[in-house]
Amino acid sequence: MRGIRKKLFITYLIITGIIFLLFYLSQVVFIGKIYTYYKINQLKSYSLKIANALATNDYKTANELMEESNAKVIAVTDTGDLVFGTHGNGQGYGIGLPKTYLNTNERLSVIEFTHPSIGVKSLAVIRSFSYNKQNAKLVLTIPLSTITDTTVIFKSEFFLMLLICIVVIIIMSVIMSKRLTKPIDDLKYAAQNIASGNLDVKLDVKTNDELEDLAMSMNSMAKNLSTAEKFKKDLIANITHDLKTPLGLIKGYCEMLLDFYGDDKEKRNRYLNAALNEVDRMSKMIDDVLSLSKLQSGLVKLKITSFNLKNLVDDVILSFEPLLHGKNINIVTENLDVIVNGDVELIRRVLMNLLSNSIKSIDEAGLITISSILEDDHAKVIVSDTGKGIEREKLQDVFKKFYKGDNKGTGLGLAIVREILDLHGSKYHIESEMNKGTSFYFTLEKENT
Repeated sequence: MRGIRKKLFITYLIITGIIFLLFYLSQVVFIGKIYTYYKINQLKSYSLKIANALATNDYKTANELMEESNAKVIAVTDTGDLVFGTHGNGQGYGIGLPKTYLNTNERLSVIEFTHPSIGVKSLAVIRSFSYNKQNAKLVLTIPLSTITDTTVIFKSEFFLMLLICIVVIIIMSVIMSKRLTKPIDDLKYAAQNIASGNLDVKLDVKTNDELEDLAMSMNSMAKNLSTAEKFKKDLIANITHDLKTPLGLIKGYCEMLLDFYGDDKEKRNRYLNAALNEVDRMSKMIDDVLSLSKLQSGLVKLKITSFNLKNLVDDVILSFEPLLHGKNINIVTENLDVIVNGDVELIRRVLMNLLSNSIKSIDEAGLITISSILEDDHAKVIVSDTGKGIEREKLQDVFKKFYKGDNKGTGLGLAIVREILDLHGSKYHIESEMNKGTSFYFTLEKENT
């Protein structure tokens, strides 16, 4: 991070250098011209105000303005009469201004002259005006030393201030560069930790800018990676455990078949059917894992169509007939003749998973009801059973991956249901009471009529 800190430090110095260069040009190199221009404009302004006051014989205002201007002021008619201002003796009415400068037809003029007696250089503003119906000249003069002395003070103070500012700027540049690069150092450290597998990184960057947004994104990324890592570990652990059992059973049945000498067809078929059931169980588990992975990866794209909910439910129930054979379970459908919008194959998967859970929850005899309630622009689908139910404190866990309320199945059925319904933007929830049954609710958009 030294590179960025160094670049920031140099950038601060360059910007400061440019500012000081402009300040140096204005306060040192061109200060004389700038201040002279300012004083000339100031004298011009006072000359206009004093001339207007004299033209109306307002001597009080004229005197106040003269005092305020800090200049020597005289007003002389073209006939040579001094009508206002300093009553000094000597050449030029005591201000040392050569009379030739008064013999001008210009309305306003600015001149520099040297006092003939004392050699003082002065600046004069001469304005023509009308005084009691006579042409007159108003003269305001200041010594040039007032300008040069001021510029010398500016220059001397500038270099002192420059030295102080350079020290302050260097200190502030170091502090600011460290302060600005510290969040970047923290982000770098967090990225290195995440790359090395440490996902417990928590960044606390409070800068109220894009760096804080980046830190929040990295925290979110670390959390998601941690969740994904946990999911991977759970997946491996559960799959290993769940596949090991059926594989052991298949191996045992196969060994018994190899060791079986005789013509007991019934026993052989029983062993083969048991092995096939375990193969089907493993196949279902693998299929569920692949389905959930696809849904969570965003690879599944919805194919929205309009379909009759009753036809789909009847089709799903029909596929469970072999499983229901010999069981005292009744399935009742109510108010399902409605056209809804959705991905029919994915909704089929939802209904199959819910129906499968309901069948598993009923040990001996029971009732499963599949119905719908029409509400505004959607249909609420309800799958209810009279099974053993789910404990209230465990209801919040039923949608988690690998949750097995009865240690049967893959524990992925409701996790798949959740992902499919989230893709559809459906609202869903579950209600259950021990030894009374469970009801699962979800919504589907009705077809626009």
